Amino acid sequence: MILGLLPALGGGLGELATTGQVGRLLDGYIARYLAVFDRVRYFSYLVETFGDFTRDPVLLERVDLIAPRQRISRGRRAATLAWTESHYLRSCAVLRVFQVTGTVPALAARARFGVPYVTTYGFSYAELSQPGPKRVLKAAVERLGLRRAAAVIATTEALRARAARVAREVHLVPNGVDTRRFAPPPGGRPPRRPARILYVGRFAPEKNLEALVTAAATLRRWLPVQLVMVGAGALQPMLRERARAAGVDVEFPGVVPQERLPPFYAAADAFVLASFTEGHPKVLLEAMASAVPCVASSCEGNRSLVTDGVTGLLFDPRRPEELADRLASVLTDPALAATLGQAGRAMVVERYDLRTLVGTEIALLRRVAAV
Repeated sequence: MILGLLPALGGGLGELATTGQVGRLLDGYIARYLAVFDRVRYFSYLVETFGDFTRDPVLLERVDLIAPRQRISRGRRAATLAWTESHYLRSCAVLRVFQVTGTVPALAARARFGVPYVTTYGFSYAELSQPGPKRVLKAAVERLGLRRAAAVIATTEALRARAARVAREVHLVPNGVDTRRFAPPPGGRPPRRPARILYVGRFAPEKNLEALVTAAATLRRWLPVQLVMVGAGALQPMLRERARAAGVDVEFPGVVPQERLPPFYAAADAFVLASFTEGHPKVLLEAMASAVPCVASSCEGNRSLVTDGVTGLLFDPRRPEELADRLASVLTDPALAATLGQAGRAMVVERYDLRTLVGTEIALLRRVAAV
């Protein structure tokens, strides 16, 4: 039995590597799929080869990377994939689509070959888009992709309820984290000065990183702090300049592969996710699993994980002074920091262990493939 994998529109292993997430896919998902399926086929939008991303002999033997021979627009690749790669698609027992934007080729494969698909609904990309034709098109793809799916995996209860309006079958399967890899440091987390405030993710406008720099500038007037901002993006030069002008000590380690992130969490005194909007943030799960006290913006995705005052602290993303106040609380009160970190870790271990959640997903894929 063969499992086909479709990334989000325009995606590929190379794109995951730029955000440090390719190891999560290979180790957390594909290696476990192979315990059940005979082969796995990954349909990429990028010109790439599998050997660029792994040396694992089992993966190299049993995973096919189906990539275009030359660069092609993502729209054209999505629209033609069911024809250009028909030989590979038609022999798949089921397709696993990692985001609803990637359902276009799955819809064509379903119509042409009767191959069922299961898609993740982890974010409403239509709502994130600016008003205009692209937003209308994304909304149409989202509705159709959800409606024709054999099953939908929603990552939060709010998304499950939204998908249930159009989809025939919706399952709540949140994002997970390897709770053995992401764990508290063996020696505990002693307070340090300067206090290290960690962010991991893209440097994009919706991440609200200027608020983090502003909050750090407020704190440094009376508390030595250092920002550690892991990731990359077009906003990095602006953030560096803002920090320099405000006298904020900031470190930019660049993109760090997910499997190399645990030492960054171990060395952090607080983790911040200041976004205006989130789906079901994996980095917040990683930080909480590592027992780092978390301060997060009060948006829907973050609230699905953080209970204010219990598993972390929430703040209004439009009020940097509120972020500074919440950070001051965890950085000056070791008992509070420890309590939040331990509660966050316990909650993630109970509800978001990756092995358990991938097992649930595999059971769903096998059932759909057998129908």
